[in-house]
Amino acid sequence: MPLYFPDRYFSTPYRDLYRQLTPVERLRVLREFIGVTYERRFVFLRDRQSRQKFRNNIRLAARKRDKIQRINWLTWRHKKILFPYLRLVFRHYLLGFLVQMCKTTFQRQLPPSPPGCFRDTHVNLIVMSWMNRCRSQWSALLDREIGRVIEEGERHLYAYCLLAYDVARRVFSPVQLEDDITACRQQARPGRTPLGVEMEFSNLGRYATIEKFGRRAEKNDPFRNMVYYSAFFLDDLTWRLGGYVDTHVRGRRLFTLTRFGGFYEYSLVRVDYPRMYSLPLTTDPGIANAIIRETINFVDEIKPHSLHINIELHGLGEVRPELNDYLCLLMLGGDLGRDEQGRFVERRLANNELRGVIQHRKHLSLFEQRKKEVIEYSFMRLWAPAARDYDYFPLIMALKGFQFGYNLDLSCRDQVQGMLYWAQSPRPLPPAAIDRFVAIVSKGLRREGAHSSDLIDSVAKELERILRHWNRQLAAASR
Repeated sequence: MPLYFPDRYFSTPYRDLYRQLTPVERLRVLREFIGVTYERRFVFLRDRQSRQKFRNNIRLAARKRDKIQRINWLTWRHKKILFPYLRLVFRHYLLGFLVQMCKTTFQRQLPPSPPGCFRDTHVNLIVMSWMNRCRSQWSALLDREIGRVIEEGERHLYAYCLLAYDVARRVFSPVQLEDDITACRQQARPGRTPLGVEMEFSNLGRYATIEKFGRRAEKNDPFRNMVYYSAFFLDDLTWRLGGYVDTHVRGRRLFTLTRFGGFYEYSLVRVDYPRMYSLPLTTDPGIANAIIRETINFVDEIKPHSLHINIELHGLGEVRPELNDYLCLLMLGGDLGRDEQGRFVERRLANNELRGVIQHRKHLSLFEQRKKEVIEYSFMRLWAPAARDYDYFPLIMALKGFQFGYNLDLSCRDQVQGMLYWAQSPRPLPPAAIDRFVAIVSKGLRREGAHSSDLIDSVAKELERILRHWNRQLAAASR
């Protein structure tokens, strides 16, 4: 297979570094540099109108990426943004290299992906878990290389990719990663229903897509509300996690960001660069919970904002949901707390942050080439792991049980006004409403037929505990 090295580096230290690499290592660098082009080779070949195999076009693909991926000098003049953005660039390159190494080293030890789901969910989780746990082993090394390219004025991403690989081969530790593989297996709670996860981050919070108010806060954000996301080619580099910037402007796609920016999003259901196709992340709510936690920690310099959970529709329950049933979901996954005026509210609804609460969607399956119906739960706040005394596992289980236990034909449209009214001045729910919700969710989980009775009973007790905790908080706030 013909490899690629840019001619401009032939008399530089980058050439010396490249010479130290084995043919296998050079191929890893090439794969990661090509990134989405390599992974989405059918798109590349279609655009080239070529009938040859991708491996015969790989040098051409690398040359094309190298020609494009150079940071514009106008962007480079903004010195204050260079370090934050380059940290994201180098970190995603490092993630990709460690994923490659982990797959090669542990190909028989990695947990298998459920049929029809994204194949790299487990290895992405394992590597992010190691990177978060052992940040001290790689963070300073990356920062040193970032300082080097800033000092040199080096604007080509090929150099960043090569330097990130040099860091990766120094920090890669099979012994340490074995602990994360074991932890991944221990967190698993295998299910049957495909799940997807979408996470939004922003240091501007709800003002990320409101230009009038967000401009005031943008100067305090080192990323300037992700305005320079495409300028640093992060739409290419974040493909393993489905990264893009969401402007909340209908019809606006990846290449047409507003001048103001938007939410930094990881859409872990999207599997191709144009974001036309999707695959479920997993069928395992334990793994979904773990990857939410590790992804938040992976980009800890950008504040978590909101979470969407997609659950494939495999039948609905028979019980028609009442307002209190939806309010139980808000209590579990919403954002109860004080607003800017000191009032106790459910902030996502009260601040008009939502475009939808629960919605029917259709996702085009990559493997089956047909649209599958999913229900998207988009009301959740994305909170940092230490912010609450429970994680997302009971919430994901509650959503599955809700979907299998209740009939969601209307997707809560008939109850939205009641939810909005409650969010402005939330009051405790009757104990009987909590009991009803937990009982129907438990029945729904049993109907799915994927989890043991002991696990379902344990989840039911945890849901009851959380709901009664929030009920006490609401009672205290309304006095």
